[in-house]
Amino acid sequence: MSKRFGCSLLVLIFLFSGLGVKASFLDEQLQYSRVRAAYQSKKDLISQELSKKGLESTNFQLLIKAYKYEQLVKVYVKGKTDEKWSLYKTIPFCWTSGELGPKRQEGDLQIPEGFYSINHFNPYSNFHLSLGVSYPNKSDKIKSPHSRKGGAIYMHGGCATIGCIPIEDEPIKEVYILAVLGRNNGQSKVPIHIFPFEYSEEKMKVASTEFPEHVNFWKNLFEVEEKFNKEKIQGKVSIDAKGNYFLNN
Repeated sequence: MSKRFGCSLLVLIFLFSGLGVKASFLDEQLQYSRVRAAYQSKKDLISQELSKKGLESTNFQLLIKAYKYEQLVKVYVKGKTDEKWSLYKTIPFCWTSGELGPKRQEGDLQIPEGFYSINHFNPYSNFHLSLGVSYPNKSDKIKSPHSRKGGAIYMHGGCATIGCIPIEDEPIKEVYILAVLGRNNGQSKVPIHIFPFEYSEEKMKVASTEFPEHVNFWKNLFEVEEKFNKEKIQGKVSIDAKGNYFLNN
């Protein structure tokens, strides 16, 4: 990004502020040098990949799903008015920590499991760029007996983790910019859903034998996820008074 472009951007934002016009989320994020560099590096690639799905950078929404056993992140996109999601890209974890099962307390090294959304865009991350996961959510708070449940869970660059999802620097640039664009398109909550594994009866049988304490929790997760697995349609996920997930539409 040239100095001239950066100065022009800041002048534009200043003028918008002076006129009482709120800068877009993309404009706000482009104030940060790492985000500007990522945007310049990935914007053409993103446009090309979206075009293959019949989408443009100004009319799509984003959905992220992560699978701990397979150590994979699957990124999905769709048009604002579409129902079905299309797979945009699959990205491997660079590292992992903990074991299968939900995160229930601070310091347990667990990657959470459940239905979350991105709650923080961090352009100053120690791991290049990072996207905050809204752990602990209402379900985690109800189901955990521990007073200190932990937090500060991110998907980020680099290859280190004590409960986060690291995907290296180049992939996080692309996912971060996708999330910024999705937010800029009016998607106030970008979902990020984390599962112990990609569902199959065989995996469920094996995992349930090894971790019987998580069986009911996993059954609940996969009951909610069943419609997406079959139809690639993601309903709105809510949480009841017992901390169980359910689709409310």
